[in-house]
Order: sequence, then C-alpha cells, then structure tokens
Amino acid sequence: MVRLASQSKGGFYATPPKEMELIASRLKVNDKARLNLVDPCAGEGDALKHLGQLLESKGEGLLAQTFGVELEKERAEIAEDNLDVIVKGGYEWLRASNEVFSAMYLNPPYDHEAKSSENSFSERTEVKFLRDLTAPGKYLQPGGLLVYCIPQHVLKDAASLLATRFQNIQVYRFTDENYPTFKQVIVFGHRRESSKKIKTKDEREWLESLTEADLPPLDTPDDSSWLVPEANGKVKLFRGSLMDPEEIMKDVEGSSTWDAVDKLLLPPSARKRDGKLKRPILPLKQMHMGTAIAAGLVGGNMGSHYLEGITRKVASTRTEATETGRKEVTEERHVTIIRVFSPEFGVVDLE
Repeated sequence: MVRLASQSKGGFYATPPKEMELIASRLKVNDKARLNLVDPCAGEGDALKHLGQLLESKGEGLLAQTFGVELEKERAEIAEDNLDVIVKGGYEWLRASNEVFSAMYLNPPYDHEAKSSENSFSERTEVKFLRDLTAPGKYLQPGGLLVYCIPQHVLKDAASLLATRFQNIQVYRFTDENYPTFKQVIVFGHRRESSKKIKTKDEREWLESLTEADLPPLDTPDDSSWLVPEANGKVKLFRGSLMDPEEIMKDVEGSSTWDAVDKLLLPPSARKRDGKLKRPILPLKQMHMGTAIAAGLVGGNMGSHYLEGITRKVASTRTEATETGRKEVTEERHVTIIRVFSPEFGVVDLE
C-alpha cells in the first residue's frame, strides 16, 4: 500500500489495477459496440486505459475510445501515451460533445472545498465534481454508466445527487487488500432519462445510511452487473477552451488557409506537399542551413543544445567627401544571427 500512497498528489489517488479488473468484471458490453469512455480526472491515464482494454476483450469487434482530462501537467503528458485523447487543464475549461459518452469513470480529488466569496457554504470536492460533470445535458448520455470512486465517508454527502440523477445504483468497497488505506468505495449507476417527478427519498436515505459494515467488497461473488451502452454518436469536440500552443499549431497546419498562404508567398518548387516542404534537388550548403535556422524553419531543441534564429537592424556610419566638404552617411542593414544555448559553452551568437 506504500506504492499507492506514493502515487497520490494534489488529492489524486490512483486506482489499483486489481480493483479496476474487478470493476470491469461487473460490466457487460455488446459485440461490435462502439464505446466512448471518459475520465475527467485521468491522472496518468492508466485506469481508463486498463478499463478500455478490459472491455474490448469482453466484446467481439468492440472498439472503446478513451478520453481524459488532467490538470497536472506531468501526469497529462504521460496520459497522452495511454489515452486516445487527453486535454491538459481543469475540467472547468473542457469543451466536449454532450450526451455521447457511454461511461464515465470518476475518481475526483479527495478534499474539502472551503467557503469563498462566491460560495457561502463548503462542500466536499468529490461532490462538486459529481454535480458539475454529471449535470443533465452534459457528457454522459441517457442510460450511460457512472463508475464513481470516492472515500466511504463521502457517500452520505453525495447521496442526494446520486439518487436524483442515477438508477440501478449499487455500492461496493475496495477489497480487503486495498480498502484499509483510503477506505474507497465504488458506486455503479446508470444515468436517468429524466429526473422529473422521480421519487428518490428511499434511495437517498438508503445511501446515507450505508456503513462500512454494509458494503460488500468488489470481489464478492454475486450476479450484479451493469451494461455499458453503445455510444449515441461520435465525439466531434473534446478540447480545452484555454489556448494550448501545440493545439494551435496543429490547427494552423491543418487549415486550408495555410495552403493559401503557401500559394501566395512561395514559388511552386517550394510549396508544401502532404504537409512537408519539397526536398531540395541538391544538398543544402552551410549558408542555406544558416538561413533556414535563422528563419525558424530548422532548430529549436536539438537535444544537447538549443538554437534560435534572430534578425536585428544594425546602423553604421561612414564619412563621404562632397563638393562642399565631408558628411556622415548612416546606413541600416539587417543582420541575421543564430543564437546557441549550450550547457557547455553558454550562450554563443553565430553570424
């Protein structure tokens, strides 16, 4: 359990693989289904990646696409290799297609949100995430499955929201091997078609009354299972609303405007083909390479050093003889240099 504790950061606690396998064992899928799975607190993406792989192994011809959101930069960079799509940032900035996700795995930060000028009451962060991310008309499609991982003592705070928005609810705790560390429980439930005129008092009171002794571990042998429905449609939008330089570059490179700029500014021999500059007939000379680096077409992070092209205006004064005497003439010219940042030699300018 020291391993699990060491993975915690910023209130995030990774789900042990054993528990994820037991979660997946309680899920049903249809053959050849197309599933959209989302994790708004993805961490390094291991949990959702594992879940997607396990579901694909349960259905013939099944395809599970994985979408994640992660606030912490280092974890998000790792998640890029584990998930199909990852948004770097908080879920508050997420822009995504609504009601097209088959299932949501929600393992929010474990914390208590303090009062603020906008919020006159305090509540558990786990409940805030549940309220924001499962609101009607948001990401989960009607009938979509919620798998909600929280500490057992938070269940009482989340009971009203769970009972109002979800049905077929069941709660399990982690196995005896992992439960003592963080006392986590898993809530399964399908999103209701509508919460209007639904009497939820009995279900809410049942959830509020559950104690540790009432909760069966995930490895309890029973017949309870939940269907992960086929996705209502494609995820056409899934990205953050804050500007990400890498996303902007991808948009620019894929834009038809970029081709128009090529045609306007470059001769036919230099225009891009399939997104790449045409290979020159002869090898580039040093002067050509220097010009390319200075223009920013080549360079950047070169491993052991960094190259940056800089062009600046330089003024020089000279004296000329005239019929009436001598006068000073000032000339301006542009000088291009390559600035090298090297851990061995420091900063060096090459003209």
